[in-house]
Amino acid sequence: MPHPCSLPHMLAAALLTGACLPAALAAPVILNGGFESGFTGWSVADQAGSDGSFSVQSGTASPVVGDPVPAPPQGNNAAMTDSAGPGAHVLYQDFLASAGPATLSFQLFIGNRADQFATPDTLDFSIAGINQQARADILRAGADPFSLAAADILLTLFSTQVGDSLVSGYNLVSADISNLLAANDGQTLRLRFAETDNLFQLQMGVDAVQIAGLTPVPEPASAALSGLALLGLALSRRRLAAAAVLAGSLGAAPMARADSIPPTLRDPALQVQTLLNSGLSQPIAIVFLGADDYLVLEKSSGQIKRVRNGLIQPSPVLDLAVNSNSERGLLSLALHPQFPATPWVYVRWTESASGVDSTAVADVPLLGNRVDRFAWDGSSLVFDRTLLRLRARQTDNVAVPGHAGSNNANENGNHNGGVMRFGPDGKLHVFMGDLGRRGWLQNLATGPFISPPQVDDTFGGPEPDNAHLTGVVLRINDDGSTPADNPFFATGAGLGGEIGANIQKIFSYGHRNGFGMAFDPQTGALWASENADDAYAELNRVVPGLNGGWVQFAGPISRVRDWKTIEMTQFGRALQQLRYPPSRAVYTPAAATARLLMLPGAVYKDPELSWRYEVGPSGAAFISGVALGAAYQGTLWMGSARAFSQVGGTGGSLYRIRLTADRLQVDTSADPRLADKVADNLFRAQKFEGTESETLIIGTGFGTVTDIQQAPDGSLHVVSLTDNAIYRISKAP
Repeated sequence: MPHPCSLPHMLAAALLTGACLPAALAAPVILNGGFESGFTGWSVADQAGSDGSFSVQSGTASPVVGDPVPAPPQGNNAAMTDSAGPGAHVLYQDFLASAGPATLSFQLFIGNRADQFATPDTLDFSIAGINQQARADILRAGADPFSLAAADILLTLFSTQVGDSLVSGYNLVSADISNLLAANDGQTLRLRFAETDNLFQLQMGVDAVQIAGLTPVPEPASAALSGLALLGLALSRRRLAAAAVLAGSLGAAPMARADSIPPTLRDPALQVQTLLNSGLSQPIAIVFLGADDYLVLEKSSGQIKRVRNGLIQPSPVLDLAVNSNSERGLLSLALHPQFPATPWVYVRWTESASGVDSTAVADVPLLGNRVDRFAWDGSSLVFDRTLLRLRARQTDNVAVPGHAGSNNANENGNHNGGVMRFGPDGKLHVFMGDLGRRGWLQNLATGPFISPPQVDDTFGGPEPDNAHLTGVVLRINDDGSTPADNPFFATGAGLGGEIGANIQKIFSYGHRNGFGMAFDPQTGALWASENADDAYAELNRVVPGLNGGWVQFAGPISRVRDWKTIEMTQFGRALQQLRYPPSRAVYTPAAATARLLMLPGAVYKDPELSWRYEVGPSGAAFISGVALGAAYQGTLWMGSARAFSQVGGTGGSLYRIRLTADRLQVDTSADPRLADKVADNLFRAQKFEGTESETLIIGTGFGTVTDIQQAPDGSLHVVSLTDNAIYRISKAP
């Protein structure tokens, strides 16, 4: 029998348990580094006159104020400062240094709710000016806990700096303290965590504090390192083989994909197959003409291609000269409700001013986002008329007369929206993004400027003239005229002119941007996904006359303070257009309500579901019938606006949303954490973090999903822009 510490056994043990590795020298000990016993072993000091102190934190709410914070990364508890301020607070523990290899590590959360860091050479919150900082140090024993004297500080482990991210989830801080221990062998040292704030609240969370012996690293030529490499290669090959078997069982073709993980469903009762993964460039939408007969739109080529019996037909049915910069391009197609008896086809696209396909940001007319009606002749689309011309240019890099200069460096091409759907009422609904506008329809009655002239931009506003009809869902008849039962029809008639006529078309407003709309087949209600700037992506049941709240806030109105805090302290501190910064938003629900511009008959209601940090909800569809199984009847499916290869996290995911019995709300009974209708996901530099979405995600690896449609046979077809593919989801055999 091989000896338990022979080379093969050593390799396996090293990977699994760490056994048979050389024993580390005894290292100093930090007591209760996970704070599971409160502050046993620790001392807390607060500067006289301070507001608050270190407290034990558990869950995802800060211990005093109740702000959303990340859960402790280890165990149930962490230590956290949490008060409105001002104040200075220290948490410290003394330990005995002993020579030998050692690392000191801890998990640290920083939540600076002010708009900047500053680091004066003091932990005295009463000094004049701004003093917002947090730090971790090793001091000489007996030093003043608040000392920043060079003679007292032996090593600084962490210190906030001007320009740091103001709010950051728990991050590992680790330092080799071997030399420090050797130089102070036998001496008592003091580990200190400190923060001070006199501008606004600053939270500092600490968890998983420990000192551990360093593990020696084998030399590159050693047999142990070679063995580990070979074993790792073998394990990798096994994983790759398993992944290939899994992909084969799901019907995914072996191919080079833009997403870095294969499309996978979490329910073994369902399967995913790749229908098309060649011959398409940036597919963005799919529309069924019949069984195994559908149209596919390509965003950047401007072509609509027909696919019959799985084959792309030789000639496109339509080829438009599009500008596809950013979110522009060929965007959506809708068939008349009585198609093909009434052969009208509706196309939403962004026109190229140069008359050829283009990506140049300025190569669009001002009103370059179009909705056109075409006639289907059985093989091609023939132009009939233009129903809508909507804003395309974002020229906020041009100075507005009467105002000082520009504060947006470049023209943009995003926030186009673009999705269209016919409702069961036979009316065409068009989602138009805000195009970065800041006027009436963004709840700013006088536009973004504090002083006259009170306009939106270089083209006027803030009233919703043709160049400022943005951030809306429009509802029109099949010939482009306006239904008399629209919620603001009478209001628009009273105003008259271009502005009044545009208001008459509005079904809802106060939206930021979105790519998914679907009508509930059981109730006829419209549901729409809406992207966040940085905080509070939304899923809304859009009622007639809805004011969605943007740009005053996003997400539930009760979270307005948290929304403003995130937008002010993270990810660039801007709401895309710098003319109206988040610092001008308010902190309380009452003040936010008072700021909403409510057209006569307008209503506000909270979203049915929100995500605290952006997850990019996109294309959406309801499931009719039981082709996928009875459990999926009536569920809403949504995609992601970013691929996993782009952002990691939940990028490329598919979401499956269940509704309550009355079909008015999202059913959150599968996860009590969602009872507040908010998935409180955590800070992540790339966003797309999945905490509290575990029961919502049904699939991964689908890339950027721009459209989901149910086929005549009941299966789901998923369009992936980044994979250049169309996937089919059906019941597993």
